Amino acid sequence: MKRAIFILSQKGGSGKTTFSRALLDHLRQGHGLAVAAFDADGAVGQLVQYYGSRDAGGQLDQPQNPMTGVGVFDLRRSEQRGTVVDALDLGADTLLFDFPAGCLEDLGRVVGQAGVGALLDEYEREGFRVTVAVVVSNVQSSAGNVLAAMEVFRDRVDYVTVKNLFYGKPEDFLFFDGFTGADGRLYGGQALGALSRYGGKVMHMPALPGREYALCDMYCLGFSEALSHPALRRSQRGAIAHFLREFGTAVDGAAPFFGYAPEAVDHAFPAGRTGP
Repeated sequence: MKRAIFILSQKGGSGKTTFSRALLDHLRQGHGLAVAAFDADGAVGQLVQYYGSRDAGGQLDQPQNPMTGVGVFDLRRSEQRGTVVDALDLGADTLLFDFPAGCLEDLGRVVGQAGVGALLDEYEREGFRVTVAVVVSNVQSSAGNVLAAMEVFRDRVDYVTVKNLFYGKPEDFLFFDGFTGADGRLYGGQALGALSRYGGKVMHMPALPGREYALCDMYCLGFSEALSHPALRRSQRGAIAHFLREFGTAVDGAAPFFGYAPEAVDHAFPAGRTGP
């Protein structure tokens, strides 16, 4: 079955675009999949800054080819929202969208004012199953983002909740998992319970060390591209390779939700190479 991956969070700061970057890298570079990728945050989008195709002078190509770079549109602008369904005409088996924070209301307006149901109808008509990936931090409001997405998409999609381990260990996401306070009362846990009812998955996104993250940001590098960049030291390239291996293992645990079967595809990457 063909896959569309909607990566979202109702509030910024959870690491949504970091996950989008690493996932696109894993699918294209690690598994050699043909992925049509889109940054729906318009001119301020970050995914296109790191994974967009560039000309010989290092400038982003205009326009971008979503199959080799990252298509750009602004979901907040009514005349551009249709890109979410127009992307079906590209003929790709895997579509990836990095949506801006607070996107749920705008997604309901992609097909006029017909709501998210009409959007999903278009995808189902073309044989696509949608995966909604919600990236969360360990704060209470972030766990609420999972429930907010489920209120909109209900049982018509698959769900993956991504714990961003930049914010702590897997067990530190108390409001998502639920915990018993010192008063003996149970707090949180509604999001995990709902995810279980919908047959969703939890995955852990490893934390990339801050220095290496900053270097990728400075040079606008994709993660696998950074492995051979001359401005990075061998130790720094090694840290990024380790991040990619850990990330790949985590994603492989939910591979069908991201449009591939890990046992059926040979890894071209990550294999630990760190360049000269």
